[in-house]
Amino acid sequence: MPAEQMLIYSIAMILNTFILPIIVFTGLVGNTVSCMVFVGKDLRRLSSSVYVLAVLISDTGTLLCLLSVWLEVLGFGINHMQGICQLFVYLTYVCSFLSAWYMVCITVENFITICHPMKVKVMCTMNRASAVVVILAAAGMLMYCVTVITTHVRTNSYNQQLCDQNQDFDFLVSVFTYVDSIVTLLLPVSSIGFMLVAMGFSIANTVRWRKNSPRTDSARRCIKSPQVRVTKMLFALSTTFLIMNAPLHCMRLYYLLRDSTNAQMSHTAALVHLFLLFISYSHCAVKFFLFIGFSRNFRKSLKELGFMCSVCTKDVNSHPAYV
Repeated sequence: MPAEQMLIYSIAMILNTFILPIIVFTGLVGNTVSCMVFVGKDLRRLSSSVYVLAVLISDTGTLLCLLSVWLEVLGFGINHMQGICQLFVYLTYVCSFLSAWYMVCITVENFITICHPMKVKVMCTMNRASAVVVILAAAGMLMYCVTVITTHVRTNSYNQQLCDQNQDFDFLVSVFTYVDSIVTLLLPVSSIGFMLVAMGFSIANTVRWRKNSPRTDSARRCIKSPQVRVTKMLFALSTTFLIMNAPLHCMRLYYLLRDSTNAQMSHTAALVHLFLLFISYSHCAVKFFLFIGFSRNFRKSLKELGFMCSVCTKDVNSHPAYV
């Protein structure tokens, strides 16, 4: 093996052995606690909380799939077993699709709140958000059913079972790769980027307007509404998604378009891709910290949740069970 490939392999092993479990377990704990907070009485009434819960669940699905990668590094290759192989590939595609499009929904919700605040009560409703979440989930589960037949378990020359692409469906996989790249990479990233720019201009115009104009009663009511108060947190979620995922998506699209010329990725590019991949993985685990940093309501609800847990623990300890 050439020295460059050996270096990349060694770095990949270090990342998969030591960094990946940190990302996975931090994300699983953080997402679980975040879900408990967002179903609390203070936050569950907001339509944006429906999308936040949905993206936390889809991110957790992605982390569980990554957990199987770490278990393989430890010698437990459960993802190469018949049936489980297809399941993990299917879940990876579905969860990636849902995470991207639920982030688009969060950005749209914030876009309406910032750029069209008078339409919040009409456009940003719990029923509408719930319907969108269910429709996207159904669309993702149906669209990626194709991965069940394009993936199989084969036996290599060392008599080892490997979860791999079914060569009988090469053309279908090729077409599906382009479709998935457009639906999961290009459209969400470009949509979120466009809306973030529009929101930036709108915020700048609002700041100038507030300096020069008195506030009306309707403007005060909009500013004080719960939906408007979460804009900072939602803006942070959308911006973080773009920063941590756009570089990897752009690199993948670049090499996907160059694939027709059979251009090989250089060793440097492969190393950059590896680091960008782990940055993208980390995005599934950082939302808890974003909520703490940008949402006062989340911090308040988290403290209340901790207080309730401590009260329950004290209650259990003060009333021990006797046999």
